[in-house]
Amino acid sequence: MLSDAEAIRRRVERLTSLPTLPGIVEKLAVEVEDEQASAEEIGRMISADQVLSAKVLRLVNSAYYGFPGRISTVTHALVLLGFNVIKGLVLSAAVLDMMKEGVAGLWEHSCACSLIAGRLSTLLELEAPEEVAVAALIHDLGKVIICVELPQEFQRIQSHQRMARCSLREAEEEILHGVNHADIAGWLGDEWRLPARLIEPIRYHHAPASSQFAPRQTAVVHLADILTRAHCFGYGGDPLVPPIEPRALESLGIRLSDLEDMIMALPAELEELDVAAFG
Repeated sequence: MLSDAEAIRRRVERLTSLPTLPGIVEKLAVEVEDEQASAEEIGRMISADQVLSAKVLRLVNSAYYGFPGRISTVTHALVLLGFNVIKGLVLSAAVLDMMKEGVAGLWEHSCACSLIAGRLSTLLELEAPEEVAVAALIHDLGKVIICVELPQEFQRIQSHQRMARCSLREAEEEILHGVNHADIAGWLGDEWRLPARLIEPIRYHHAPASSQFAPRQTAVVHLADILTRAHCFGYGGDPLVPPIEPRALESLGIRLSDLEDMIMALPAELEELDVAAFG
């Protein structure tokens, strides 16, 4: 007999209503893992879905990536940013409308988190900062899945959160038998065969010490999420600002004071953030 948590996982893994998924992402996952696959072949596959490819190009040409208006084809984007970044952006683009419409303020929160994660990754000289920014952009996808696919549970979660005055994550775990939005997004990442560098920052952004294969990337998304909440940009599901896990700073080899200049610059950067440019 399945446990309640396992039953929830089965429901999530059987989702069929996500736009464009799992078809295009599953095909893309196979092609990316094929050493013989070329950027042209993968570009053609994505471009076959005109709506999806337009969204991917809009994300690529957003201010963060530094190519505003200069990338006109998916193939060009693949060459510049790499397969895994584009794979994450395809996922971002595919669920874009769902994220915008699912939970009020969540898309704004996600865009700001992506911006901050990218800045942190560059400052700390992490490999492939674009991948970290993509992970941050979709780190809260699980919240949308709960809202859209588990509506009855979502209502109970909100009620419990208000009555208990707890975080959204704590309310999720109370109602969903120990499961939270990060677990759900991690399951979907597994189903879509995303690389560990994308899955772990999403799955463990509340528990960065649990990351085995991408601890620094996970620590950055953890920090970016908390800094976004501290600056009250968008809405992450509750008004609480959780503490920074000391292990996250340790894995990055920094103290919070080392980020003082970047943190001081954030209010101005967030004020200028054009959320519409992300999609």
